[in-house]
Amino acid sequence: MARTLDIYCKVCNSKAVVQRTEKIHSDFNKLYCYCRNPNCRHKFVMNLEFSHTTSSSLLTKDQILFSALENQFRQLSEDDKNRIRKMLD
Repeated sequence: MARTLDIYCKVCNSKAVVQRTEKIHSDFNKLYCYCRNPNCRHKFVMNLEFSHTTSSSLLTKDQILFSALENQFRQLSEDDKNRIRKMLD
């Protein structure tokens, strides 16, 4: 089940809302937030940062495999390349 990010006001602990996001870098964003408590209305900025990968993307794995195969293909003789091409057709 997917989870969402809950943001809370540091002053009153009420839920807060992201008003806008400023992308600083592909791995770093500034979240401009405000408290939903009408008696507080605290405005603040939170930093959202990518930390690390816990499981590689299938897209990344495919790219690595394709690059490895491409490098191996370049090292083959023209006869071997032609044999492979015929097998794939």
